[in-house]
Amino acid sequence: MATLKCVKLDKAARRLGCHVETLRVHIRTGRLRAIRGPHGAYWVDAEDLASYPRPRRGWPAPEEFSEEDLERSWSLVEGVLPKAKAWRHRELALVDELRAHPDRNLRLYRLVSAHRLSRLGLTYNQIARELGITSRHARRLNAASVFLALRRELVRRDRAQKRADLMAARRTAWESAEMRQGVRRRRAWWPVRRRA
Repeated sequence: MATLKCVKLDKAARRLGCHVETLRVHIRTGRLRAIRGPHGAYWVDAEDLASYPRPRRGWPAPEEFSEEDLERSWSLVEGVLPKAKAWRHRELALVDELRAHPDRNLRLYRLVSAHRLSRLGLTYNQIARELGITSRHARRLNAASVFLALRRELVRRDRAQKRADLMAARRTAWESAEMRQGVRRRRAWWPVRRRA
């Protein structure tokens, strides 16, 4: 580059309306060509500067997703779960149940949805808007383990089923014992205690 066509980096930054350090980063990453002056200052070619796009402020705009993309994101939940075959079909069945009826376990639905939407590429603000929660809540849900939550729910359901089976077995045993005896038990009646 000839020195007559070159512009010092601070003037180039003023022309583009950005900070000098932004242009230094662009030079280091190779997005903007520059040469070093005799005392270490960067000089940019005026023609390169004229064709260079103005740097944008802030984060890039988040990508927007269609309803179809959001529905297809349920298949991404499989990638979060481990490959253990003993529980996998039960976990996927639970995920399908959550998808069909989110109101049955809203906490678990939000956790699974935060992970699937994060894997799709949504930002925490977009996830929060989609689920009706705060972005802080979305970040915390994304840090929690889907595997542990699903496993915990399945174990809880197994215990509840065992309790129900035990109560039904007791009830049938009690009823059959009553039938054999032909006598119905009377409920104990306790007199009401009066306060002194």
